[in-house]
Amino acid sequence: MNSLNTNNGNERRAHRPANEGKKQKTRPLDPWVTRMRAQWVEENITESVKAPNSLLGAVIGPGGSIVKELQDCFKVRVLVPRKGAGDEPILIEGKNKNQVRDAALRVKQLIQNEEERRRVNTPVSRSLSIPKAYHSKIIGFQGQNIRHLTSSLKIHIMVPHKYDK
Repeated sequence: MNSLNTNNGNERRAHRPANEGKKQKTRPLDPWVTRMRAQWVEENITESVKAPNSLLGAVIGPGGSIVKELQDCFKVRVLVPRKGAGDEPILIEGKNKNQVRDAALRVKQLIQNEEERRRVNTPVSRSLSIPKAYHSKIIGFQGQNIRHLTSSLKIHIMVPHKYDK
C-alpha cells in the first residue's frame, strides 16, 4: 500500500471549475438588454387600498374599462382581488411614486363615490300610524294631495284601504 495516498475511496476531490484563473471573453451587451436589465432592477412601488368586495365593481368598471383607464393614465398596474377572495386589498404597482399615489387616490375616490351613490339610492321605509279620520286629508280631493306629495318629494305613500283594519 502506498502510504502517501490518503484518499480511501470515500472522499472526493474538491471541485474546481475548468476556467478557474482564466479570464473569460464576453461580448458587450446590446443597449436594449441594458435597458431591460435596468427596468428589472428598478424597484416597484406598491400601495394598497382596502375596499369591500361589494364595491370592487366600481373600480373594475364594465369590461374592466376603469382599470384599463387607470393603468393607461397613471402608467401603473392595478391588481383587483378575485370575487370571493375575502378582504384582500386592491394593489397598485408602478415605478413612479407620485403616479402610484395618484392612482391610489383615484381608486379611493371611486370607492367613496360608489358608497355615496349607494347610500343615496338605498330606499328607506318608514311606517307612521295616522288615525283613519285624517286619511282623507292626506289623500285629498281625487288624490290631489297624495299625488303632489309623491311627485314633489319623490316618495311613495301607501294608505290602507277604507275597509282595512
